[in-house]
Amino acid sequence: MLRFIARHSTLIMPLCAVVGFVFPDLSNAVLAYLPEVLFFLMFFTLLGIDQYALLKRIVTKYVWGFAVLQSAGMSLVLVLISYAFGVRGDLLLAIAGLGATAPLFGSGALVNAVGFDAQLAMAKTIAATLVMPCTLLGVLWLFGDKNAHLDLATYIKRLVIYIIMPMVLAVAARCFIAPDVLSRYYPKVAQFNILLLLLFPLGLMAGFRETFDQDIWQALSLLALSSVLALFFYFSAYFIYRRFGYENAIVAAIVCGGRNVLLAYTITVPFMGAMFLPLLGAFQLPAFCLPLLGKYMVKHHKQNAHLHESR
Repeated sequence: MLRFIARHSTLIMPLCAVVGFVFPDLSNAVLAYLPEVLFFLMFFTLLGIDQYALLKRIVTKYVWGFAVLQSAGMSLVLVLISYAFGVRGDLLLAIAGLGATAPLFGSGALVNAVGFDAQLAMAKTIAATLVMPCTLLGVLWLFGDKNAHLDLATYIKRLVIYIIMPMVLAVAARCFIAPDVLSRYYPKVAQFNILLLLLFPLGLMAGFRETFDQDIWQALSLLALSSVLALFFYFSAYFIYRRFGYENAIVAAIVCGGRNVLLAYTITVPFMGAMFLPLLGAFQLPAFCLPLLGKYMVKHHKQNAHLHESR
């Protein structure tokens, strides 16, 4: 059963988002446990990664270039495009804030679900998370009110809990567990990791359902807008990083497409305006469809490569 779920996880993720929308009480119940789920998701993902190699990768120009592009670059481009189309006020602030938001902490598990190594995804996620507060400060300074600020204490606390502590525990575990034992049993642990990942689309849809119940047309408009934004994030990163190879392009696209919206909302509330939270809720469904798109593109690429070789 676990093997089946792991094999089809990219399809099950958007289905979980639909279930969360249809059953908002279930979504809210899962939401209450997502912080704990996130901790173990990070720990189990990092357990399969050499932490020393991960740190060496984080300090590279390649990773930091992605981090700046993923946060500051995407936010700036979206602001310019949105402003040119006449978007103003809270909606412009919400779009800029979403563009500035760092990748999901579970990006490594998302990339694993597509079949690629999580190490590069985790390096990019950590670097972009460190860049995010600078970009958000710029967004609030330009578009927020004069009293807008970030809750840096909460931000640092969450970095410690969800990144540093899982890394420390993973290092300790790798020290005490023999490498051959870890390599034998970790694939089974990684399958449970997929189950944890599926709880996120399930638990993050209640907010969008609330918007839908209040104003169906606004909800559908935000869903259309968020779908365009998700595809913009995904394909912008894909085409920019395609020159570094196909795997690098897909990893960049999946990491850039997923956004840690709860972290961004937590440290900016209540200064991101009335449209930020509804947009975040609408963004969940298209965001969790992106790994399915990535898996399809990988399959299509492999088929074309095989046909090319057979000729």
